[in-house]
Amino acid sequence: MAEFTNRAAYLKGLADGMKLDKEKNEGKLLAEIIDFLADIADEIEALDDEQGFIADQLDELDEELEIIGDEVFDDYDEDYDDDDEFQITCEACGEDIIVTTEDLMDGEILCPNCGETIEFDFDCDCDCEDCDGNCDCE
Repeated sequence: MAEFTNRAAYLKGLADGMKLDKEKNEGKLLAEIIDFLADIADEIEALDDEQGFIADQLDELDEELEIIGDEVFDDYDEDYDDDDEFQITCEACGEDIIVTTEDLMDGEILCPNCGETIEFDFDCDCDCEDCDGNCDCE
């Protein structure tokens, strides 16, 4: 964008070299137009500098968000995988059943063999003083 500033400076120098009579109307008009063009060129250059600064800041934010997203979603993907499968035994019919993590998260399924509802309760109902919810005291 410096080319606008350079061209405005060239026009000013050209007008000065032509020794325009700034007392005449035409000379006044040309001098004002040239000054106006120089002001516009300076403003464009300032805006271009600011836009470059903002673009750099956005690039940095984008990189940081990508790092944060990788950390958050990579951990999530490792901890929770819909494709995990588990084998359980139906208490009603004694048959082995394959369930997925999604089935467990839903809280219950129907046994495909006998049709009984199998519920998944992960809360510990014991009265232990030191129980953290994952004890084998029952």
